[in-house]
Amino acid sequence: MDNLTNTNTMNTNKATLENHLKLDNKAMNNLASNMNDLLSDYHIFYQNVRGFHWNVKGENFFELHEKFEELYTKLYQNIDDLAERVVTIGFNPKHAYSDYLKNSIHKEITDVSHGEECVKHVIDGLGILAKSHRKVAEEAGAAGDIATEDMLTAFVGDLEKRMWMFTMFVK
Repeated sequence: MDNLTNTNTMNTNKATLENHLKLDNKAMNNLASNMNDLLSDYHIFYQNVRGFHWNVKGENFFELHEKFEELYTKLYQNIDDLAERVVTIGFNPKHAYSDYLKNSIHKEITDVSHGEECVKHVIDGLGILAKSHRKVAEEAGAAGDIATEDMLTAFVGDLEKRMWMFTMFVK
């Protein structure tokens, strides 16, 4: 009988970072914690952008309403990819809004409806996210987690491009 069908000799050890990703548990634990902080940043910024989308008023309403929707849709995709990566490396993504508020460097922005003010908040938020990504991507690289490093690096490129585009809007 082979090892897969014989329960007495089958290896039933739970997969761990050390035996399936071959990465250091301590380094990955720290990385997952920082990825969860990044997830918190994303959620607060995402909700801010949704608020701008819903509440923007004025001369550029149609264009900004559409661009904010485009941005929050991309942020949502990044949130999902980031959370799934946390699971892939063996940890649990935070999913309580109270955790996001406690761990985010972003602050809730409310009662903003003037288009240019919304855009300035978006530019600031994108810059904060890009900076946080670079830090966590470097940590992932140092831990040998090139998949996380690559994912975050790609996110940075997109965030920077969007930041440039919104910057051109207010010039």
